[in-house]
Amino acid sequence: MKSAIESMIGIIIMAMTALVGTSYLIASLNSMSAQKFHSAVVSEIEASDFSPKVISECEQKAKENGYNSLTVTTLESVKGNDYAEIVLDYNYSIPLLNQVMDHQIVGYAR
Repeated sequence: MKSAIESMIGIIIMAMTALVGTSYLIASLNSMSAQKFHSAVVSEIEASDFSPKVISECEQKAKENGYNSLTVTTLESVKGNDYAEIVLDYNYSIPLLNQVMDHQIVGYAR
């Protein structure tokens, strides 16, 4: 009888560990998706030569994809070259543990 109880406790602990691990995997996949989106936005803005129309389309696309915000700040270097700081703000959530953290990805388009 004792080994049956120990076995059941072991199975329950393994199941809980699998659920928590799956939650972390899902959060990691969401983070990877945000990084891919950010890279695509940087490439698109660079290819358009910092077009305001493309920037507004990218900001709208970020909202449609469920990200909190996409901020594009166009700047000019000392030498007169244009560049842009691109910040993607998204939620990093682990649903099983009821944790939601705000993350940002910062990059530059040149």
